[in-house]
Amino acid sequence: MSQPTIILAMSSYSDFASAIKSHLEYHNFNVTFIDSTSEKLKKQIDANFHYPSLKTHLIHSARKIFLSDYSYKSHLKEQIYNQKLQENIQSTLGNNLYDYTLVIRPDLFSLPTLKLLKNHTKLKFVGYQWNGIKRFPKTLPTVDLFDRFFVFDPTDLNNPEYSQYHLSGISNFYFDMYQPQAVPHTGLIAYFVGLHVDSRIAAIETCANALIQNGVNLNFNIKFRPSEANKAALYSCRQIQFIPENITFENNLQHVNTADILIDIVNPIHNGLSFRIFEALYYQKKLITNNPQIKHYDFYHPNNIFIWKQAEDLEQIANFLKKTLVKIKSDIVQKYSFASWIKHILD
Repeated sequence: MSQPTIILAMSSYSDFASAIKSHLEYHNFNVTFIDSTSEKLKKQIDANFHYPSLKTHLIHSARKIFLSDYSYKSHLKEQIYNQKLQENIQSTLGNNLYDYTLVIRPDLFSLPTLKLLKNHTKLKFVGYQWNGIKRFPKTLPTVDLFDRFFVFDPTDLNNPEYSQYHLSGISNFYFDMYQPQAVPHTGLIAYFVGLHVDSRIAAIETCANALIQNGVNLNFNIKFRPSEANKAALYSCRQIQFIPENITFENNLQHVNTADILIDIVNPIHNGLSFRIFEALYYQKKLITNNPQIKHYDFYHPNNIFIWKQAEDLEQIANFLKKTLVKIKSDIVQKYSFASWIKHILD
């Protein structure tokens, strides 16, 4: 049986890209990776930047002096980046046609670049926005280019502002190439990892303190953007750790295997289910979340998943921790695997 060919086009900013590529290969795809955010290319452009013409230099100077607008130079660099990226993609793809193309976060590509990728696709050109569209409105002009376009936030499907677009809903997934391997330990461990968001501080601390009061050991990890490093002082709970780098995909799975409880604190800019929720399902861990959307999914069981909205709700954590974890039917668990996910979106 010949391998289906696929272009995977997404950002390499986190190692999710390498995990998805590995899982596509695990499921018998021949993968060509296209990076939407090539740091190497950006550094080359920064190092060799010059204004394309005297006119562009004068425009930049005038906007800076009279309007205090310093964005024009960045705009020029973005144009150069998009052009160079197109050239690199054309060089990589040559005259080849690929069975499928999967673009994750299409807002990170220019429209001409997306059209180039589509021209190299034989069967299905598929887009997936794994963040809310409202957060990344540049997504909308790309939707009609795709044969199929998926969003993970259910509220995007019901938003009247997007009714003219052909959007399909799908959740995130768990990576099925790895097998759960519980790590022996003493006491209960609750695991959380996330990027700092101002509006999540109160929820994270409220949850953390409720767990501490119930004798649960915390493995809470917060990553700051470089410009926000000083915001660590906003957290008062001393058991929360601040990490200088993103936790790698492999290390994340080690933490998941060790934990008894996974913590999901919803980002208020969207309502979709995070990867942490599907890890809890696959690795058979209890889950504590403040995302009420989870109640509408077929894997929800109150013994396994505790949903809270207000601080007072967390007073019931002690009862939740005493409940026996209920095993979810294997066909339901399989439904949220990467294998099922990729099969569905590629039709």
